[in-house]
Amino acid sequence: ISSMKTITLKADEDFDARLTRLAERLGATKSSVIREAVGNYERQVEREELARRIREASLKTREEALRTATDWDDANADGL
Repeated sequence: ISSMKTITLKADEDFDARLTRLAERLGATKSSVIREAVGNYERQVEREELARRIREASLKTREEALRTATDWDDANADGL
């Protein structure tokens, strides 16, 4: 069993009221709502990072394919 750490969060009255209402709707504690929200946000950030890396790899692949096609066309033009 892992021990829970206590953290302090400064929040204005509106945020506290929203958090309280959400926790009540979910039948959960404010702490568990915040923990779940942070976990969801972390997964979103990871998905966005993965999507960025996939886009970068895709661009590199396209650039390499274009270079290869150009090299092939040049070789064909030279009579190979």
